[in-house]
Amino acid sequence: MIHGTGAHVWPPPMWALVPWITGKGGDGGGRGWETRAVIETARLTLHTLSPALLALLVAGDLDGARATDPPYDITAATFADDDYVLRLRLAQLTADPTEQPWLYRVAVLKGTREVVGRAGFHARPDAVGMVEVGYSTAPAHRRQGYAVEMASALLGWAGERGARQCLASVRPDNAASLGTITKLGFVKVGEQVDEIDGLEWVHSLTLR
Repeated sequence: MIHGTGAHVWPPPMWALVPWITGKGGDGGGRGWETRAVIETARLTLHTLSPALLALLVAGDLDGARATDPPYDITAATFADDDYVLRLRLAQLTADPTEQPWLYRVAVLKGTREVVGRAGFHARPDAVGMVEVGYSTAPAHRRQGYAVEMASALLGWAGERGARQCLASVRPDNAASLGTITKLGFVKVGEQVDEIDGLEWVHSLTLR
C-alpha cells in the first residue's frame, strides 16, 4: 500500500511537467483535476486526484467517480486496497487543498486509459525539505519498471520544488522494494512500526 511502503529512486529519468488544461475550470471541485499539473514520463502520465473525486471514491461511488470524466478508466480494481490511504489524503486535502500536487496520483499508460499504478508523497516537504514517497503497481503491470519510473518522476518534480531528502519505509519481507532501493543507493537509517504494515525499515536518500 502506498500510505507507508514504497521506494524513492534517483536519479530521475527525463520527465516533463505539463499543464492539463481544458478550460473547464480549476477550483478543485468536480473537474478540478483538469487544470492540475500532470507529471509525464517516457511511458506514463501521473494525474492528481481532486478532493471531489477522492470523496466519491471514499464513499464507494464508482459511477459518480467516472462521471467526473477523468482521463483514465475507473474499475473496482483501480483503487483496490487503497481505502485507508484515500481517506487520509481526503482529510489532508479537506484541510489544505493546495497539497493536491504532492499527494496521491494515478499513473496512466500513455496512449491508453489504463491505470498501471498509484504513487505520491505522504505530504508536502517539511521544514527541512523532507518528503516520503510510496507507490503501488497494479499486479498485471509488475516487473516492467513502472515503480521506478513513477517514483523517479515524482522525485525529480519534488527536487525542483525544494525537497532536499526523501525517505522510503519498507517492510523487511518486501523483497522487491528492498531490492529496488538497495540497487538505487538508498541507505538504511532506522526502523519503525507502522500502524498498518508493522515493522518497516526506513531508508534515506539525499536529493539535492
